[in-house]
Amino acid sequence: MSKKVFMSIFVLLTQPLVSNAKEANTCQPTSYDELVKCVDSGSLESQIIKQKLEAAAELENAASQFVNPDLDAETLRKDGDKSETTASLLFNFSIGGKRSALKAEARAEKDKVIAEADLSKASFRLGLIKQLYRLSQLRSEIQIEEESISTFNKIIGQFSRRAALTPEQEVSVSIFKMAISDHQLSLTELKNLEQEILSGLVRLSNLSAEQIIKNLPAKKNTWPKIESLTTSLKQSPHLRFAEAELQLAKSQKEKAVSESFPDLKIGPVIKNQKDGSLNENFAGIGLSMPLPIFSLNGSARAYQSKKVLEAELTLQNEQKKLEVMKAQLVSKYNNLVTSLKNSPDKKVMDDRHAKIERLFFGGLVSGSLVIEAHRQLFDLEQKRNQAELEAIEAIGQLYIIDNAFDGVVL
Repeated sequence: MSKKVFMSIFVLLTQPLVSNAKEANTCQPTSYDELVKCVDSGSLESQIIKQKLEAAAELENAASQFVNPDLDAETLRKDGDKSETTASLLFNFSIGGKRSALKAEARAEKDKVIAEADLSKASFRLGLIKQLYRLSQLRSEIQIEEESISTFNKIIGQFSRRAALTPEQEVSVSIFKMAISDHQLSLTELKNLEQEILSGLVRLSNLSAEQIIKNLPAKKNTWPKIESLTTSLKQSPHLRFAEAELQLAKSQKEKAVSESFPDLKIGPVIKNQKDGSLNENFAGIGLSMPLPIFSLNGSARAYQSKKVLEAELTLQNEQKKLEVMKAQLVSKYNNLVTSLKNSPDKKVMDDRHAKIERLFFGGLVSGSLVIEAHRQLFDLEQKRNQAELEAIEAIGQLYIIDNAFDGVVL
């Protein structure tokens, strides 16, 4: 293979890689807020939602289109001297409000897509924020486990430098070794979860792992205040979706009623007859309309009437569910935030554990107390992290219910 051919193949193979690299570098976040907005706006999920909205915008135009006229023509000949040609152009006229029903159906479908898109966008954003917080939390939990393993190894090292161990010290060494194994298993599990979340975010965002890690959120110390339930639920995507379903059912009932009336086709008709030297032209009006003899679409109207009632009940049920859910979320959020503010932070717990370790090395406390102290530190960190995620979920869901989550970074 010549050098020229080789270089040509190399350029063709590496071009997609260069293109992807450029695409990956189009967004350069320098903070947590920028990271959320970068991933949110550039994700495939956002692009899919955008396409759905653009498609929904065309629904009403599609429903407003007129039906094309029917052109019918035929020519008959006999013996070469006689012929008859007929042509008609019939225009379709919808009777009974079919066009208005179709437009109403299209508007309802569009409102339904918009409400669903708002809910999907907000849910995706909340899920992204929770993933970023969880990744930050995992790094903290991993650090605690690594520090515990390091401390236990240091203690075992001190025991190993002694000429002889008492029976109690031998038992302490065995206990510390078992504790190390326990913490190592936990550490492996945490690192696997960290890698899983990080890999997913890298694929989702087209950013590097370093860019994501560098802009992770810090532990949340300030929380928005939620004190009342006075916000109207009218803008909630859940309620707007149910309202769109009701309007859709009403429009489909209107369409079923309109379909009881046949469409009228009317237009000019021309006819030409030729018999030898005789040539005659005729002009008139043509009309075509199916006769509603066998069916007045009664079953479809009855069905759509029941669907309207179903949609009305569903809307009422959704309203009540949202009222209850909102009250529960406010209560849950306030309780979680209060507990988080009252719990000791990691620095306080680190200071307490450092004091316990000094007492142990001074021979004043037992090894089991050191092990228990590290276990409590890790358990407390995990519970704080879980409470933090639940509080973020609660405030996020409240924002979603109020349709106020667009652009918000928790």
